[in-house]
Amino acid sequence: MYRRISVHLDHGFDCKRRTQAAISLAKRHQAELVGIYATSAPPQYYYGESVLMSRALNVMKDLQAQGRDTVQNAFLAAASQADIPAQVRSDDTSPSACVAQQGRVSDLIIVSQLNRDDVEAAHENEFVEQTLLTAGRPVLVVPSSGHFPVIGERVLYCWDGSRESARALADAAPVLRMADHLVVLTMDEGAATRGAGSASFDDLASYCEAQGMPRPEHVRRDIKGVGVGSTILNAAADYSADLIVMGAYGHSKLREWAMGGATASILKTMTVPIMFSH
Repeated sequence: MYRRISVHLDHGFDCKRRTQAAISLAKRHQAELVGIYATSAPPQYYYGESVLMSRALNVMKDLQAQGRDTVQNAFLAAASQADIPAQVRSDDTSPSACVAQQGRVSDLIIVSQLNRDDVEAAHENEFVEQTLLTAGRPVLVVPSSGHFPVIGERVLYCWDGSRESARALADAAPVLRMADHLVVLTMDEGAATRGAGSASFDDLASYCEAQGMPRPEHVRRDIKGVGVGSTILNAAADYSADLIVMGAYGHSKLREWAMGGATASILKTMTVPIMFSH
């Protein structure tokens, strides 16, 4: 079971949705909750060579502190009502750096899908992508629409034999051991790609059972003409999955994070919570 779960806190209206998801998982795993308050820093305005007058800047900082206290107190009250131990943390770094750094001493980090209509949220450029690629912990992304009272009873796991998918299986093990049903999805682009060198499904299934997970059901889908992201989401709908587990593919380039095509696509169109591992 997960023993400590972190959740991103900010002023956006999706904050309540992911807090409820975090509380639900914490109750299921008897875990401690950590709320990580991370939002954009107050803007600085420049006039010539001077910055905004210090008095005005101090007023803005005071308002931000009041907002932080309101968000953190609401989080602590919700956790207390659910009888879950909780604490809060924050720092002055960027939202993704704050969540990644503070979340490294947790088993799981929970954030929300980008919602451009949520104007009060921490809309740092590529916040989700940077968090999941730098945290060193599995990251659960909650969709910006929908209600998710249960996460992890019916799981769709994406397996391609890669390092990332193997890491995802290990990171998600505490959830998978508590699942009622596990579906393993493998994808190909036609008969020519089938049987390419990776562990057999029987090996994977026996490993899952040895780890106390349900014996998985295997489904294979051809992605030609459909795409990886759509194939994953279609399979999740077909099997009524309440959680998708998959590896995140990405690399750094000139200080910018470039996500693999499947990861970027599914982050835009996701319909159920997804646990990414990198």
